[in-house]
Amino acid sequence: MKTADRGAVTLLTVTLLVMLASMVGLFTARSLLTERLGANNGVWAAQAQQTAEAALETALTQIEQSFSTAPNAFWSTHDPQQCLSAYSGVEWQCRNLLLDTSWDTQGHTLLVRVMRDVVHAPHVALVHAQAKHASNHSSGLVQQSIYLPTAGPIGTANKATPLLTQGCVTEAVAGSTRFCAPDANPPGCSGSGQSIGTAIQSLYVPDLDGNGLISTAEQQACLKVNASSLQGGALATPANALPAPNPAACDTAVWTSLFGATTPAQMQAISQAQALKGLSSQTLPARTVYWTDSPAEWSQSVGTASAPVVLVFSATACASQCPRISPGTQIVGTVFLDTQCQDSRAAWWHSGSVSGQVAVPSGLPNLQSGSQFVWLANHRQAFDWPWPVNIDATRVQRVRGSWKSGG
Repeated sequence: MKTADRGAVTLLTVTLLVMLASMVGLFTARSLLTERLGANNGVWAAQAQQTAEAALETALTQIEQSFSTAPNAFWSTHDPQQCLSAYSGVEWQCRNLLLDTSWDTQGHTLLVRVMRDVVHAPHVALVHAQAKHASNHSSGLVQQSIYLPTAGPIGTANKATPLLTQGCVTEAVAGSTRFCAPDANPPGCSGSGQSIGTAIQSLYVPDLDGNGLISTAEQQACLKVNASSLQGGALATPANALPAPNPAACDTAVWTSLFGATTPAQMQAISQAQALKGLSSQTLPARTVYWTDSPAEWSQSVGTASAPVVLVFSATACASQCPRISPGTQIVGTVFLDTQCQDSRAAWWHSGSVSGQVAVPSGLPNLQSGSQFVWLANHRQAFDWPWPVNIDATRVQRVRGSWKSGG
């Protein structure tokens, strides 16, 4: 081989080796850069996730403080734009929570959403916290469900009777009303002679002879309802005399027998939240809680056997006399008249047709003709929201097992 040829081969070989070395160096550099970027992305993602978790803890503290100072103000607003897409139904109430972000030194944008179902679980909220970084595009998500002191457990002390009072009951016209006890035969409500349960239960009967006991004669004098109206149902009263209800300090025995630890203020707030969301008897799901301060006669039929409601005529509505329910109007669920232990506020009342239970912390004198009370076993479904056993329902608490990372 000539010297010139050997030189050309050598030059070519060297050139190829240099190119190969350059390619190896380039690939090595790119690999190192990729590893570095991957490491940075991992650090940024971890920072974003930690920031989202810190935002969640800050939000929980802020929520707890809000409920300790103004418990019914937290849910006074709703913005449908603040609901996540999976929680956009008419029953979902949503709001963003503004946080003090001075603790975040990384420059994240924080978004905390709080959402609850005002029909099926108004005492449970989902808190969703998100942290994003605009420059490195990292993102962190975390969520936690919490119990809120917006309602309380109702307990198990359900009194099986279509009418529960704390005083005496009389008819304006004997035999003109109807009571269908728990085991009466529908649709006529006739017991056909068998024991069909309690048609009327009163938590108070006057002890006329002062002997400390309530006799059958005293019971019948107080609950003076014609046998044809009772349709075979029984009367239930205390065996021993109790103090007369005091209008100046009306006790809550009737309310708590129905609603347990849920307070009137909480029930009113839930009613307002459902109204704020636009829920009605025509929506799906339908509205379940109605609180009215109006003294006007109630003429809207609400509730079904599978979706009963609760209708509360407040102390304001009953300030003079409780609004009557129009003839032909049907309420399926629970009706409560807040008479403040004053019989006069429920005098001459008309119930319409109630399937469920009517409860009054006083007597019902001169009950109007056509009033009908039919027992419905699931009448408390509208406000029987699920609670764990032995939980303290007066403060904010985490729902066990609900923490979730990644949204």
